Amino acid sequence: MVAKERRSQGRSYSEIHRELGIARSTLSLWFSKQKWSAHVKEQLNDTYKKINATRLIQMNRAKRLKKIERHERYRVEARLDYTRLKSNLLFITGISIYWGEGEKSDNGRVSVINTDPEMIQVMAAFYRKILHISDVRLRGALFIYKDIDVNASLDYWSNTTKIPITQFIKTQVIPSRSHLTKRKTLYGICNIYFSSTEINIKMREWIKLVSSQMRV
Repeated sequence: MVAKERRSQGRSYSEIHRELGIARSTLSLWFSKQKWSAHVKEQLNDTYKKINATRLIQMNRAKRLKKIERHERYRVEARLDYTRLKSNLLFITGISIYWGEGEKSDNGRVSVINTDPEMIQVMAAFYRKILHISDVRLRGALFIYKDIDVNASLDYWSNTTKIPITQFIKTQVIPSRSHLTKRKTLYGICNIYFSSTEINIKMREWIKLVSSQMRV
């Protein structure tokens, strides 16, 4: 029997089916209870596992290379943007504020947190006018002391940033530290942010460029 010969050579049911046209269900009926065929199946499974593992490694390597290439492209674009925008006061101001107050970890987020409403307004303008982030992508988060009214704070910062209250996440209440702190933070601490790996990388590149230009 040709099918038995092919199976004994280590062929899978699919391979025999393609060559001889015999249904896989029929091949299984013939060979599944044969010990020698079960051994062939084990060998095939081992082979498939090795092939799949190799493919997975290759796919992961390809993904890593694509990620590295993509991130380097963002840095190149950032350097070109810097040359084009470095005389723009809002651009330089936004980068400078972010250098001091922004989140600089590699987490795909662009985020600034502060108690100063004017600083937060400048960053909101920077997000919208320089980075061209649409309003629907902007998010707000508040950190307030327990003696501050939540709704009043949300209204205040929503009006300040022009970000709808519905786009603020749950307000975090923290213990008050001192009377001096309370007076300076009547409406708590505001964080405005959005998610973008591209802009996160570009922000850090722009900070490097500003730093290198300003050093003595």
